[in-house]
Amino acid sequence: MDVQTCNGSVHDFSLYKQTCPDWLPKNTSYLADSGYQGIAKLHDQTFIPFKKPKGGELLALCKQANQYLAKCRILVEHKIGLIKLFKIVAERYRNRRQRYDLRMKLFAGLVNLELNI
Repeated sequence: MDVQTCNGSVHDFSLYKQTCPDWLPKNTSYLADSGYQGIAKLHDQTFIPFKKPKGGELLALCKQANQYLAKCRILVEHKIGLIKLFKIVAERYRNRRQRYDLRMKLFAGLVNLELNI
């Protein structure tokens, strides 16, 4: 398990591009939310939601694909919510920066242990 952190406020995709994890398998599919526009340039097997065109509507097939993607990603969103039950994660971090990464790994490990993963 690897946790990437940085000082200050940084968008998730910017942090991902900076660190670009080498341990992720190359032949794996990635399910991302709409905040990761452009990740397909880094990975071939990437799925992000379809965006509605300006002044238009999404095709029924695109809506179904977005619903399926959301059903798959909801598990990840629920895990993030469980980690945020620890108030130290959900609010501004006021302790020493030196132990921040260790604490984030501990909280993620506790959530995974509770879910028997």
